Amino acid sequence: MKLSNLFRWSPDAEEFTKPLQLKKPFKLLFDRLPIGIDNNRIDVTLSPEFMNRCRQFVRRYMLHDVTENYWGEPPPPPDNKDLQVLREDYAGLMELTVDRARKHNRLEMVQLLQFSVVKYLLQLVDQEYERLRNQMQRAKSVDSHQSTGRSVQLHERLVLLARNEAAIRYRITRRLFREILKIENMRLSKLRKSVLGHSWPVPKPLLFNPMLQLPSLWADEQVMNHYSLVCTDKDEQDGFDRVNRMVTKLFAEFLPAWCWSVDPGESFDVTCSDIQNTARRHKGEQGGLVGHAETLMLLKRSLQPDEYENGNCSWLDIPDNIDRIVYSVKHRSTIRTDVDDPRLRVTWENDKWPGFHHRLMKRILKTFQGTRIERDLLACHAAPGIYQELNRQVPVRIICLYLSGRMTRRELKRKLNSLQSKAVPVKVIPVLDRMVTIIKGMPASRRRRRIFSFLRHFALFRRDLKQAYQAHVAMNRIHLLVRPEDVELSRRNGSLLEFPLRVELKPEQHRIRNHVIIKADVRGSTTMTSELRNRNLNPASHFSLNFFEPINKLLDNYGAKKVFIEGDAVILSIFEYEDTPYQWLCVSHACGLARKILQVVDDQNVINRQNDLPELELGLGIAFSDSAPTFLYDEGREIMISPAINRADQLSSCSATLKRSEFGKKLGRGVMVLAPPADEIINKESSDKLMRYNVNGIELDFPAYYKLKSELSFRRVELDSGKRSRNDHLLVGRYPDLEGHMHTLVIREAAVTVWDGEKAGRLAADGRCYYQVITDPELISYAVEQTNQRRRPLPGVAGNQPGKPPITSRHVH
Repeated sequence: MKLSNLFRWSPDAEEFTKPLQLKKPFKLLFDRLPIGIDNNRIDVTLSPEFMNRCRQFVRRYMLHDVTENYWGEPPPPPDNKDLQVLREDYAGLMELTVDRARKHNRLEMVQLLQFSVVKYLLQLVDQEYERLRNQMQRAKSVDSHQSTGRSVQLHERLVLLARNEAAIRYRITRRLFREILKIENMRLSKLRKSVLGHSWPVPKPLLFNPMLQLPSLWADEQVMNHYSLVCTDKDEQDGFDRVNRMVTKLFAEFLPAWCWSVDPGESFDVTCSDIQNTARRHKGEQGGLVGHAETLMLLKRSLQPDEYENGNCSWLDIPDNIDRIVYSVKHRSTIRTDVDDPRLRVTWENDKWPGFHHRLMKRILKTFQGTRIERDLLACHAAPGIYQELNRQVPVRIICLYLSGRMTRRELKRKLNSLQSKAVPVKVIPVLDRMVTIIKGMPASRRRRRIFSFLRHFALFRRDLKQAYQAHVAMNRIHLLVRPEDVELSRRNGSLLEFPLRVELKPEQHRIRNHVIIKADVRGSTTMTSELRNRNLNPASHFSLNFFEPINKLLDNYGAKKVFIEGDAVILSIFEYEDTPYQWLCVSHACGLARKILQVVDDQNVINRQNDLPELELGLGIAFSDSAPTFLYDEGREIMISPAINRADQLSSCSATLKRSEFGKKLGRGVMVLAPPADEIINKESSDKLMRYNVNGIELDFPAYYKLKSELSFRRVELDSGKRSRNDHLLVGRYPDLEGHMHTLVIREAAVTVWDGEKAGRLAADGRCYYQVITDPELISYAVEQTNQRRRPLPGVAGNQPGKPPITSRHVH
């Protein structure tokens, strides 16, 4: 060791990685699932309607794509309606699967569906391409016997089809994945987050990995859309291994031992052609996707099994970490690039970091500069632009080889003359020579930036390669059953996992399993009616325009039905069916609907005040029953009987004694529940023997609260004990409505206190609590901020301590 090295500071692995991002390893949960009829894989069937929709779309889109790009006179492509139906079918599969996962605590069902759909789509594109090619071959064979004169045209079309196989499969696969990702981002990831607490049980970069969508790792024209071509030269099988060895050696002291390259003495004699030929022979079998064999070949040559088989992750698996390291400090002149972005700088606490960083950057540049890899990366960076400039007539790999100096001019001419495209050597070579001159004259600062940029691109390629292997391992464990006899055999053995659409379920499965009741009760309706009549106004139209009609417009958005109208009150219901989308969110939707009802009434009250009309005042109660209601029929009219109706009636009530008291006059709007003195008799019969204050408030019963906690993932927000009684806190969650829009829901849990005739006193002896849906926008904002670790002064709510200012009437958002 040089003496100077003894005085050069270097961080240890922990200090080096501390400012860097780390990602958790992906955990596949398939071990919880039953083994299928082949005693090896998991038997899965997807919805026949979904598979037919996908097949029709791929068939029509592939024919349109091939004809438009290569044959001329294309048929019309699939329209937006076809795409929308395909997305909705996938959404239907996911919604029912999320329900299963929630009911039975089986997150693996969501993982299984996602990998099953990805596997089906990849196989479908292969099958439809083979179908189109076989169709053309049969047509050519028939024509050769009938001598119609189309044999030459069909032969040319077959040649074009074979020559452009990779491009065709890539475009179709990318379109399918793009449509699935669109519905995932718009709706389904939010649904899973609110119901399961996990947006992506399978990480999105793993599931929508570009490497899964590539027809082959050696398909240069498609690979260059995502990665550098340095590591995917079909004729240079050790390209990835050579770069991986250099990179892991550069950072060896900061990487775990399982991340180092494999022993260079180990032999690996399988070629790319061997891999592809073997995969094609098994394409008809489950797990015969070409990408699996190619991915495994690259990983086996370069990475230790502990890393890719066990799914171990290091900081190198996050490409952004490369930029965090490279641009952590301002570069000195000897390593400066033409773009030093200060926004990427990350602070290492040790003052000696800049000196170490400078030495590390010099070591990186020394490792690459003047080597074959530097020439390759510069050539591969320039090649895609030249490929487009030459109208895609010269293979991009030939361009890379010539620009890097690995192909002579004579070899280039021979290659160009052998191409079946219209590339003319006298036009192509000057374009390539111009780029060679540009690369040779490239400023040193730009060369350095290319090297640092390549490090990031290599980290991305390396990570996606590992994730593609994980995805293929998961898909290889799935046996997609298609033959009816196999499906029936697996079903009889109890090993079949089915993913149907709702319309494909058996009729007996469409049963109501539980329901929630919402009652909205108008306060002081008798007095209001008399006042309106004294002013020669119509009470019926006042209630209809301000209350009943606005509520009717809200029902469809929340899947609610009107049970009946009871004079000055309306009773609504939301049912949960055995396999209906969003059935797992009935109480969440009931809370959202109740808030909307209050908002509508508040809006109408603004108009009433302007017109000097009486304002409406409500009390709302939400009660849940974990069983189906009973239905009677009177001359064709459906009558629903449910204990939740009586309970919702109690929750929506308001004690006249409490409201008229001095204490009640200070409460404002909201909910408060009190226990009467032991010797007091409550006028209105109540099953819980409690007194309620409910003025423009929403109260949940305990079964509804318990069901709500099973529907959503909540965060608890503690309230200041000086401003709240004990056990008073908030729960904050989010839920999607039937259109997929997310809403915040805040629930207040508070202790029941004893009413002494003048004020609320001690806590009830039995420790009971009550539950309120918060509608005050200030308190909702406060709760949301608290979940984000921010604090601000606490606004007041109903149920505050005596002497505190009451909440003023405001619109509920």
